[in-house]
Amino acid sequence: MEHTPDALSVGTHFLEFSIGFLNLAKCQYQQQNEIKAGTLGFHTLVLLSLPGHPSPTMSELAADLGIPKQQLTKLVNLMEEKEFVKRRHSDKNRRLVHLEITPLGLDILNQLKQDMLSSTVDAFSRYTQEELMELDDCLSRMAVLLGKLAAFASPNCQENSRFSSTAEKFQ
Repeated sequence: MEHTPDALSVGTHFLEFSIGFLNLAKCQYQQQNEIKAGTLGFHTLVLLSLPGHPSPTMSELAADLGIPKQQLTKLVNLMEEKEFVKRRHSDKNRRLVHLEITPLGLDILNQLKQDMLSSTVDAFSRYTQEELMELDDCLSRMAVLLGKLAAFASPNCQENSRFSSTAEKFQ
């Protein structure tokens, strides 16, 4: 008898995959950089670097990251000391504080992404051409399917999902 996947079985497989992938990524991307991959600081810089997104307020960014504003304030203080981000008061309402990534913050993020890519390329160099083709096909199909999943996510996740734009490349 053939197995017909349902939402529960696929969800279980996806959760197992996600946990395994996150553990692998944590081990794979242990770099000696100012900001570590997968940390809240990393995600903050990624969100602030998204093209076409205006500088969010502290409240908006806290909501996007799913953390309390007090936690974001502490993080931003540290990142501002390192000159990765800067606060800018709104011209219309001085009580609103917008965040922007600085050129140094963008350089740090780009260096980390380059280090992550180098580490990934090094790991994938052990694969055969056939395995690389299979993996590339799987990743391309997953990007499309995860883009569809992102459409059902909360509004904050929809706006910040890289899968939406990645999926468009493969369609």
